[in-house]
This record gives sequence, structure tokens and C-alpha cells, in this order.
Amino acid sequence: MSLKEILKSQGYTDEQIQAIVNAMKENGIYTASVENPEETIRKLQTDNEQLKSEMGSLQKQKKEDVSAVETIKKLQEEIHKGKIETAAIIGLTKAGALDVDYLLYKAEKAGELKKLKVDENGKVAGTEELVDSLKKNYAAQFKSETSQPEMITRAGIKKLEKNDLPDDEPATLEEAIAQKFSEE
Repeated sequence: MSLKEILKSQGYTDEQIQAIVNAMKENGIYTASVENPEETIRKLQTDNEQLKSEMGSLQKQKKEDVSAVETIKKLQEEIHKGKIETAAIIGLTKAGALDVDYLLYKAEKAGELKKLKVDENGKVAGTEELVDSLKKNYAAQFKSETSQPEMITRAGIKKLEKNDLPDDEPATLEEAIAQKFSEE
């Protein structure tokens, strides 16, 4: 039952009821459907603050989750690229490439490495076509049947083992560079 209904049941007229309601409003007296409105307000304010803090922590967690997903995607892309480069290196080495790094550089510059695809099983497809294309375009970079068997395949600069002999002179530019980096 509302206050107006209670006053009406007590025998007040509509004008008297309206005067009482207006006087209550002027004096800051309000009716509420709850027993202790101040306690209800405090509880609602506490609940509101708790919800705000939970929302803040959820938003922070969401940002962390998004950055984790981005990191995972970057790592997956690096793994994908590594598989492709490894397959290309293996294919070029088996084909008798003399300078694998140079041929990889040329293949990447020409966009031929992008043609290699990794299937669901992790196998790289298109390596044979890449090697054939590089053999056709850079035939001098591959060992031929008539080439010298002692010719060394370059697949990156390797550090020389330290030699205690001070008069050890490098025989090639590659050995000199490797010796320079071995000293560091």
C-alpha cells in the first residue's frame, strides 16, 4: 500500500493528502519501499565499486590476452619462415650449391621463397622447383660433375679454432674474416 492509499483509508481528502505529500517534499521527507534505504544505498555503492574494480581487472586481463595472442602469432610466423628457410637450405645443399647464403638472398629478393608452402604435416612443398629455378638462373653457383671435388660449399662464416701459432696467416679472405671474428 502507498502513503496516499493509507491516508485515504484514514479519511483524508484528496486536497489534504496532496498538501501532506507536498509538505513532505519541501522538508526532504520521502517514502521508500525498503525498510532501511540508507543501508540499501551503502550496499549498492559497495557493490558498484566492487563491480568497477572487477571490470578494470577484466579489461587488463583482456589486454594481456590480446598481447599474448599477438606474440603467439608472431612466433608462429617465425617458425613458418624458419621451416621454409631450412627446407631451402637443405634443398640447395643437396643440389650442390656453392654459396647457399647468396642463393637464398637471390631467391628471397626475387620473391621465390614466398612460393614455398608448409602443409598441415609441416612439410615444405615447392623446394624442388626453387632449386631448379636457381640452378637455371645461377648455374655457376652449383657444383658440376666436372668441378673439383675439394671445392668447399659455403653456408655461412664459421669461426676458426684458436691456434697458438702467431705466424698463422689465413689463405683466403673468408679465413681472414673468420679469424677476425674468432678473436672477438
